[in-house]
Amino acid sequence: MLDKTRPSRPNFETAFKRWWDGQPASYRNRIDASAARTSFRAGYATGRNADLDRYVFTAGRLRITVWGSGMLDAKRKALAEAEFRAAKNGWPTPKGGWVLKELR
Repeated sequence: MLDKTRPSRPNFETAFKRWWDGQPASYRNRIDASAARTSFRAGYATGRNADLDRYVFTAGRLRITVWGSGMLDAKRKALAEAEFRAAKNGWPTPKGGWVLKELR
């Protein structure tokens, strides 16, 4: 497990800088960099997860967004995220477990 190497992907800032520097000067003069960063972030997240679907759940007061190959995979990831957030904030886990509701 530790021997496996993952192909390195550039982080968001590096990818955005490469993309922004590759745009023509006329485009960079017309568009504010912060607005371009916002739109680039949406495309970057979707492109990195091209073979996955996006799911949004609520668990209590939490809104959890995950990328998964199917509903069961997404629920598993959402439950793990809910547990992580609760532990991070020192909240107790609900006695009946987390109840996930999918938002559409």
